[in-house]
Amino acid sequence: MDTADNHYEEKFEFPLWKMIKEHAVKKDLSYVKAALEVLPEYEKGIRYRDKAFEEAEVGKRAAELKALQEAARRP
Repeated sequence: MDTADNHYEEKFEFPLWKMIKEHAVKKDLSYVKAALEVLPEYEKGIRYRDKAFEEAEVGKRAAELKALQEAARRP
């Protein structure tokens, strides 16, 4: 199987959605009510306008894609 195919098979779930679901189950709330309670705390950790963080994340993704391309070229 191709490495790229394996990459796309990874399970992904947005961290915010995961927090909302867990909070809803824990407090026995609807997702809407859980989101209203979770969002204020979640927003405190968002890194708006943090250039160094953004560039580091873009660099990590570029390195990951380069590694996938190199692995795909190997026999």
